[in-house]
Amino acid sequence: MISEILDTRGFNTLIYDDTFAKICVIASIISEFQNRYHNDNHSRIVYLDLDAAFTSYVKAGLIPSIELQKVDDHIYQSKSGALKIYLPSEDILDNIIVEIIKSMNECCLIIFDSINSFYNLFYKNIIPSSNNTLKIGSINQLLYFVLMMIIKHTSHFNIPFLVTSMIRYKGKEVVTSNRLLSKKSSLNFYAKIRNLNDLSITILGHPKTNQRNFIIKDKVLRWA
Repeated sequence: MISEILDTRGFNTLIYDDTFAKICVIASIISEFQNRYHNDNHSRIVYLDLDAAFTSYVKAGLIPSIELQKVDDHIYQSKSGALKIYLPSEDILDNIIVEIIKSMNECCLIIFDSINSFYNLFYKNIIPSSNNTLKIGSINQLLYFVLMMIIKHTSHFNIPFLVTSMIRYKGKEVVTSNRLLSKKSSLNFYAKIRNLNDLSITILGHPKTNQRNFIIKDKVLRWA
């Protein structure tokens, strides 16, 4: 199970180039944590869904194991309250981060999905202009601050922090989104769909294991 290899000291970075594969992996991880921490006082999973893809799948009934209730335009949660999803916008991001940090002692997992979508929150600020480099630099600093604030508290409470990052390609070279993740990640892993039904996981970096591959059977989401 993927939940068993997540580390609590650094970032756990899920690298992907297929959004559907990412959603299937996250759905599997959430299921594992919900089963493990069922009826536990520290059982809440907090999900920062910056691209809203996972939330859209759940709302459409494509992840039957999860049912969401709308709290407001930016918050959804499961009926049990064990899963809380935030849909941040630029103007309320800081309030959401503060709320997450204040509730950290109730959590068993924090998900930040995704690094790439974080930049989309500030799209109007990175449209090419004379001072474009400065603006991108400022957003990079904000991203660094947000990630480090969260990981400071997840490490303190011994909670895994899962971060997703889409692969970028430069010609034949594969480039991850963020240098911080490359330096600070305890676990790096890549996910893709295999044989239509299964998830293939490649461990790219882990403190206790060498690079290896394993298959998670029948975890690709299906719907009628």
